[in-house]
Amino acid sequence: MISQFLASGGLWLNLDGTEILLDPGPGCIVQSTKRKLRADKLSAIILSHRHLDHSADINIMVEAMTQGGFNRHGWLFAPTDALETEPVIFSYLKDYLEGIEVLREGQSYSIGNVSFATPIRHIHGVETYGMIFKTNKHTFSYIADTRYFDGLCK
Repeated sequence: MISQFLASGGLWLNLDGTEILLDPGPGCIVQSTKRKLRADKLSAIILSHRHLDHSADINIMVEAMTQGGFNRHGWLFAPTDALETEPVIFSYLKDYLEGIEVLREGQSYSIGNVSFATPIRHIHGVETYGMIFKTNKHTFSYIADTRYFDGLCK
């Protein structure tokens, strides 16, 4: 992460026309711009947990998604401790968004044509969730930072 030898700017998903940014780590704005991805086309940003390698560019990506707050747009999904305890999202940006959803264990969410669930909290130093994404054509999982434990495959 520190050398950025391998880019760690997150995952940009385009699923059935719904664009979602997952874990915008360091260099996300640079890497997405380099690849001609348009942040104003994002429907949501999802943060699995608050550690810098997953959240470093979250504020600039909210700014980019909302065009500096001039276009109130998009959703943010994040664990409680990313929003409250030593928040990684600046409070003034919350008004730029259509809404904020707090991720919780065992819950389901939807964005456009995509649904996702956070079936189980991961074992990590901070509140962390993996996700199961579903569209009309695909189902796939994202496992964030964790160590193996019984129930991880849930």
